[in-house]
Amino acid sequence: MSNKKKNDAVVENNVAEINVPEMEAAQDEVVIAIEESVSKEVKQVVPAIDKHLLGYSLIVENGKALKLSPKTQNHVFYQIATQDDDDSLHIRLSGNEGGGLHSKEWISVNAIIEVLDAMKDRPLKSTILKSVFIGSSTNNAAFLAAVLRSDEIGLLIQSEKSVFTHKLSADYENRKTELLNIN
Repeated sequence: MSNKKKNDAVVENNVAEINVPEMEAAQDEVVIAIEESVSKEVKQVVPAIDKHLLGYSLIVENGKALKLSPKTQNHVFYQIATQDDDDSLHIRLSGNEGGGLHSKEWISVNAIIEVLDAMKDRPLKSTILKSVFIGSSTNNAAFLAAVLRSDEIGLLIQSEKSVFTHKLSADYENRKTELLNIN
């Protein structure tokens, strides 16, 4: 028998030996193995729910303020929202560049205004703002002061004494009214 005829016979024998149900079952096993492998490697991307946003409706989602230190150009990030229960205005520190821990609690804007109103015509340090926080991170007050000095909020400005000392801005009353009417 010639080589061509032998090869044809081998091919015919191989084809004849393939069992279609076995081939389909083998394909199913391969598909299942691939799906299991992919599901282990690829996790569904589900957006995380920020527990701090529950009960609040955001007005400013990505506010940004330059930190107080002249040694850095890093920013503190904040959010402004109304509380769903009573529509009261709140602000929170949502993050920062560089380093420094802080509380992410919501702070009543009215509580902040109350502290600032009591300080009229007097220079103030960031520590005066500690009273509006429940959390006790040492950076809370300074980060909030930076936010209150931001161009967008503008309730505070740097005093003549020090970069870390503040005073009410010249247009404090107008800025306060704008902030309280933001919603």
